[in-house]
Amino acid sequence: MNGRSLSVTAAAFLALAALSGCNREEERVTPSPETTAPPSAPAPAPGAEAPPVGAPLTTPPAGDATDRTAGQTVDDVGITAKVKAALMSESGVDGLKINVDTFNGRVTLKGDVPNQGQVDKAGQLARGVEGVKEVDNRLSVTPG
Repeated sequence: MNGRSLSVTAAAFLALAALSGCNREEERVTPSPETTAPPSAPAPAPGAEAPPVGAPLTTPPAGDATDRTAGQTVDDVGITAKVKAALMSESGVDGLKINVDTFNGRVTLKGDVPNQGQVDKAGQLARGVEGVKEVDNRLSVTPG
């Protein structure tokens, strides 16, 4: 088995593993007080307003519901794996140079590719994956 087909097989395996729990009853994932703030949170800068007690330490993406279910997270992992597998299996697209992130079915592509054709093709491939609601193609052309 050559390296490319091994990578595609590995990506497909990861996608199937991630999707294996999709039909399970979903449970709410809520942060516990121990995970939302460190015991010695740094003091806010002078003049800055302190975040409310128990607030998440990072800013969630726009449109984030803080009570995402485990099933939604698994769905996003599966979409990411499928998009990455599609990019890796496509000749003429350097899937290793493309970072794929998914949140609530919205895929973001980041990285540097050698030409505009790869930018366009990567976006097209991502849009063709089942479950993808939207693609934010942030790929940059860096001739190399």
